[in-house]
Amino acid sequence: MSGTELKVLEIIWDWDGEASIDTIARGARISVDYARLICQNLGRNDYIDFAHSKLCLLRGKGKLEVAKRKVNKPKKIAVSEKIPKFGLGKDRNGKFILEY
Repeated sequence: MSGTELKVLEIIWDWDGEASIDTIARGARISVDYARLICQNLGRNDYIDFAHSKLCLLRGKGKLEVAKRKVNKPKKIAVSEKIPKFGLGKDRNGKFILEY
């Protein structure tokens, strides 16, 4: 898999798993025709669903490929101090459990 294909998968991931060809082309700084060609190739290899002419949806194989690269990067999670009283507890390991 080429670097441009990985970049396209990451752009789709960043757009919550679905992005248009125009969005992908702008994000990767490539032409719309080249973005369409890459998406067709990724669709043939089951990384994305490219059934619609302008919308790309990540499939399981594509999500796994991007997650390998994205999840290893540290991320911050902000938690509000105003946590509702109902359904809040801790498990045996001391991790918060929020039931709703």
